[in-house]
Amino acid sequence: MVKVAVFMLLCLVGQLGMEAVATAFKLWKYTSVKNLVVHVVLAVMIVFGGVSFLVSGLPSYVRYPIGVALGFIYEFSNASGLDLFYFPGDRFLFFRRRASIIIVISLMWGMYPLLVPIVYSYVAPLIVW
Repeated sequence: MVKVAVFMLLCLVGQLGMEAVATAFKLWKYTSVKNLVVHVVLAVMIVFGGVSFLVSGLPSYVRYPIGVALGFIYEFSNASGLDLFYFPGDRFLFFRRRASIIIVISLMWGMYPLLVPIVYSYVAPLIVW
């Protein structure tokens, strides 16, 4: 049970870093503060942390596509009416239009299940069980 909590905390820390970068560079904006909390806690910490834990025993070439697929579903849902956040001017970095943004961001979501188990392997020995 502690292991899954650490996976979730690693996702939380990673996302808080991403949110700091996104805020500094105005990459995306939330439709409300409540939606920021829902996104970070529910989507990233619980869902991506849980999935990262569940697939951690699989090879990396399987973990990454699982994260991409989950990210695609999440980004598509947000663009199709969930409306937790948006990309100002329908642009993310040099990508324009919603479809290309969804694909690029989905590829980035795949990094959680890929990297969190690796980071965990370095962090676990530091945790006092």
